[in-house]
Amino acid sequence: MLKDSVYSVVGNKCPQCHQSNVFKSNAVFNLKTFDKMNESCSCCGMKYEKEPGYFYGAMYVSYAMVVGWFIITYIIDSFVVKSETWQYLTFFVSTIIVMMPITFRTSRLIWLNLFVKYDPSKTIYHHSIKQ
Repeated sequence: MLKDSVYSVVGNKCPQCHQSNVFKSNAVFNLKTFDKMNESCSCCGMKYEKEPGYFYGAMYVSYAMVVGWFIITYIIDSFVVKSETWQYLTFFVSTIIVMMPITFRTSRLIWLNLFVKYDPSKTIYHHSIKQ
């Protein structure tokens, strides 16, 4: 379901159980730790990187996000702001650089959620209720 995937992506949560964090730190703009991922979920044990190079596909998601940002900003600039080309390009490149940690993490979380669906039976809460 879409709301499960959105919760996982926005909350940095395991796509399978929604319990533990995929990335070790929630500090997105800490350049030393923004890209550090846990190897597996501490709750359900799901391994995040299924095989070597698994996250190469996330580059396509990241590319789509940047293209989307370009289209949105270009339309706004063309019809509302009407800045010079060099000003627009400076703004665009600057925002891409600043948003890089967010784009990196979001694209990996989206990529994970494309292939792993939420399973309520994997959550700690579900197991404690059953017992």
